[in-house]
Formats: sequence, structure tokens, C-alpha cells
Amino acid sequence: MRNRMFALGAAAAVALIAVGVWGLTPHRRTPIPTDTQAAAKFFLTACGDSAHNLRAVAQRAERRGWSSMITAADPEDAPLRVTGMWRVDEDGRSYTVTAGLGPGDHTTCQVGFEHPKPGRDDFFAAVSAAVTPKIAGDFPGADWHMETYQIENLALKNVTLLFVSSSDGAVYHAAVMGN
Repeated sequence: MRNRMFALGAAAAVALIAVGVWGLTPHRRTPIPTDTQAAAKFFLTACGDSAHNLRAVAQRAERRGWSSMITAADPEDAPLRVTGMWRVDEDGRSYTVTAGLGPGDHTTCQVGFEHPKPGRDDFFAAVSAAVTPKIAGDFPGADWHMETYQIENLALKNVTLLFVSSSDGAVYHAAVMGN
């Protein structure tokens, strides 16, 4: 399991170096805005190795000095249990990171983008440079658009990427979920 997590982290780091250095993905000819590159890098760093291992998120929060927003984890018997929530201000950008467990011990690590919010197409391009997403669900609405993708290039199976954007294309939340 540790080797699988390391492999995800290493693959994401290599791809993010390429995105950070050139601001391009293999399929794009226009640069990804710096704020969007930073948001994608933060998301993948915060949640990239969290599928089936929420302790990694809590350890990262402690190492990086993120501000906890809860005083105690939800009770063990809660059907949806938040295990940690942190406010992060980094390089003029603001995020909320939430880790938790759902029914059947499904894990989730979610990043809420507070300021600035990345644009949907650029964010998807930046994240896709690090992982290989395969569409699993597309749920457009009048005001919101939710998308889910299976991440195909991980040794760890059943990992889902989810993100929610507004009708104007701003990404509000992105999550990595372990099934």
C-alpha cells in the first residue's frame, strides 16, 4: 500500500513539475493561468495520496501548520464522519481542506477553493496532466455542474476524482474519493 501511495505522489509530482515549468499540458497550446496551476498543485498535494489513507491528510496538515476548523472528530458511529477540516492560506490563495469517511469506510479528501477560484477547463487540464481521468458521471444543472472521473493510472483501484463548478465555470470543490 505504501508503494502505491508513493507511486501516485511521484507521478503527480513529475506531472506538476512539467505543468509548473511550462504551464502546459500535452494537449494544450495555451498556458494554464498561474493561479489555476497553484490550485491544481495544492489539490493534488493535499489529497492526491489520501484515497484509503486519510491519516496522510492529517499528517500533512500538522506538518504544514494548517489551521484546524474542528475541535474533535465526529463520533465513530456517525454515518458520515468528518475526521479533519483545515483552513489554509498559502501564497495569497485560500482553501478549505476536509477529510472524512462515509458508509462502508469510503474515504474522501475535499479541497474548497475560496480565493481565487480556478476555471473549470484550465483546472481539469492541470489535474489531467498528473492523473488519467475516465468520465464516470456528468451532472450538469442550471447553477452547478458536478463531474466524476475514475482515475485510471493508479495502482490503487477504485479512486474517484470529483469536482463541482458553477455555471460561470468557477471550480468550487474538488475531491479524491476512495471506494
